Amino acid sequence: MTTRALVDIPVDLLPLILLPPLEVLSDARARGAECVWGGEPLSTATAIDLGERDTDGEHWFPRACRRCTLHAVHTARNAHPGRCEQCVDDASLCETRRALHALALELRR
Repeated sequence: MTTRALVDIPVDLLPLILLPPLEVLSDARARGAECVWGGEPLSTATAIDLGERDTDGEHWFPRACRRCTLHAVHTARNAHPGRCEQCVDDASLCETRRALHALALELRR
């Protein structure tokens, strides 16, 4: 079995990738043992780090599989123009949208 190198998500993009609410997650999903979205078991070779999160003073460490992360990044990229003045004016000039697109391309590899 071959594994692909992990993808490092830029810190400034992490808040744009929406996660399920902490209160609905199992302990394994909240601590990063399973994909935060799909629930698949993760290892250090397959997990993508979604950054440390703080929800109401509780720290948690979500991680995800590549497939679910790609879906979440696509969702963030597609939702971004509705929240961004630069995208309304000219989406091709928006650094954030370009960064989300580049991340999606990296996750497809």
